[in-house]
Amino acid sequence: MASRQSRASQVLLFWLVAFVAANFASLLVLVITGNGDSSSSDMSTLDVALSATAMWLVYLFAATQFLQAKWRNFRSAIGATFSRRNVVVGIPLGIASQLVLVNAVNWPLSRLFPDAFSFDEVSKRASDLVDDARGGWIFLLALVVVVGAPIVEEIVYRGVVQPGLVSSWGRTTGILVTAALFAAIHMQPVEFPGLFAFALVLGWERHSTGTIGTSIVTHMAFNATGLALVVLL
Repeated sequence: MASRQSRASQVLLFWLVAFVAANFASLLVLVITGNGDSSSSDMSTLDVALSATAMWLVYLFAATQFLQAKWRNFRSAIGATFSRRNVVVGIPLGIASQLVLVNAVNWPLSRLFPDAFSFDEVSKRASDLVDDARGGWIFLLALVVVVGAPIVEEIVYRGVVQPGLVSSWGRTTGILVTAALFAAIHMQPVEFPGLFAFALVLGWERHSTGTIGTSIVTHMAFNATGLALVVLL
């Protein structure tokens, strides 16, 4: 029991150190580009991409160090295997999670708190990013939101954090805590309920399949659908 608790403590320490270091790297890039005092709505798409890239590089480096895995063994260490099933299952599940699950979770909240949980408030951050992505910059934004973020977040949360917590605390607690951490790091209270519910889907996928392949595709489809809704509506 003690060794299991120690493993959980190590995983949570990894998460905390990686989170702080990654956000520091992101902030450093923003300061260098003259955006130290700016909100995301005031930054150019290029600056957002540079900031996100700095964050991702720190997360990936931290993950390799924690797992003591060389790059060539990293895929195996995080359970990254891919097959056609990832696409067949992941895409519709990601779309359904964005269109059905998130709305189902937010619907009662929007009835209780109509101003806080309106569609405009829940999608405000995405709308701000899209509004600043003029012309061809929307493709760079799509790379950040639809490709980069899902890959790195799944590596960290479903590839490293969840397996460690599940092995220590069991399936239910491990998935729940990982989902809570994932939703919390987005630092948008209005987005927390929907992201937490979606993270439970990703956690279930990871645990049931033993890989992060389907969760990555699901996460990509989820983000792509959300971005498309903001662009089209």
